[in-house]
Amino acid sequence: MKNVQLILLLLFAHPVHNNAQAPDGPVDHMNYFNALEENLSKKYLSYMSEVAHGNRARKMEKRRTELLNSVTQAIHEGGKARPYKGDISLREAYKTYWGVLLSVFKEDYHKIVDMEEVAEQSYDGMEAYLLTQEKAKEKLNEAYSKVPMAYEAFALKHGVRLAEGQSTKLSQRLDQAGMVNSYMNTVYLLFFKSYVQEGLMFKAMQANDVNGLEQSKSSLSKFSAEGLLRLDTLRPFKGDGSLKTACRKVLEFQKTEADNAFFLTDYHLKKEAFEKTKKSFDTKLVKNRTQDDIDAYNKAVNDYNMAVKDYNKTSEDLNVAREKVLNNWDITRKRFMDLHVPYKL
Repeated sequence: MKNVQLILLLLFAHPVHNNAQAPDGPVDHMNYFNALEENLSKKYLSYMSEVAHGNRARKMEKRRTELLNSVTQAIHEGGKARPYKGDISLREAYKTYWGVLLSVFKEDYHKIVDMEEVAEQSYDGMEAYLLTQEKAKEKLNEAYSKVPMAYEAFALKHGVRLAEGQSTKLSQRLDQAGMVNSYMNTVYLLFFKSYVQEGLMFKAMQANDVNGLEQSKSSLSKFSAEGLLRLDTLRPFKGDGSLKTACRKVLEFQKTEADNAFFLTDYHLKKEAFEKTKKSFDTKLVKNRTQDDIDAYNKAVNDYNMAVKDYNKTSEDLNVAREKVLNNWDITRKRFMDLHVPYKL
């Protein structure tokens, strides 16, 4: 599962009104920077939407480079804009913000790309991965917060009336993308915490580590139960409860799996007992084997065969059920993203 938190960029492109102004009036000056910012935001939304819809950030490196080039170009083009009546405030506000944007995508997102593979290996890694994205978002939002203030101050100073309460189609989509991915990450971490623990249970089973198996079973039961409780407090996203429901089905399955996985421990204990008995039996010469030795060996064989039969049957049933809930989760997650996050304008 590749799910990247979209950084929320608020395109501050209010429609403006002015009284008969010269071609190079304050409105032209403001719209010039709006146009540069809108071009960047479209490319940004396209890049981040592709990542959110399942493309690995590492495979999107070419697109990230193109975005970096666009930011660099915007900084260059913005720097060429003449101050309006000596007022450089709006130009400098945008240039400062774009400088942070350049830094974030050059440095922070380079780090995020490097963290991508590691994130899939542990819950802590995934949590750190998403936290790094959250920090990058906060850094951008903090830098951008100065742009609207500069924009409004410029309009006030030069007699430009801004239309209140309006936003562009692009800004709405950027806002929507941010909310969707924030919601997705909340649900995904609940899923991933139990999913990783289930994987550790399988590893312990394959390694014949009975103690590790018991510990991972206990943790899986705990994490899935905690996830279910957390889901109870989470509201559907704008009336869409599909993602929440799909996650619940996975966690319910994993809770049941953990609480009823005694057959795993029984299988390994019977296997160990059989191997120990067989080793002892094989070391004795045939003439030295007593009836008790033969009976103990036969019992160990029968117990182990029964354990194998139960293990295979239960494992098969669980595998079918697991595949069903995980497929449903994957399909639902993709449908949820396709419905709520636009690929592009």
